[in-house]
Amino acid sequence: MDTLKLDAPLTVKEPVVLVDPKLPVGTYRVQLVVQGATGKSQAADLLIKVFKE
Repeated sequence: MDTLKLDAPLTVKEPVVLVDPKLPVGTYRVQLVVQGATGKSQAADLLIKVFKE
């Protein structure tokens, strides 16, 4: 499984990724683009909130 890191594009074949456990506290926007035989999808935005427990 691949790890999603800050400011680094990630290309995976499986629809599962890990989030870098060293990300600082904050809100991050991730864009998901699916590429298939017919081309690329529009980007879908996802907000990830990292907080300290």
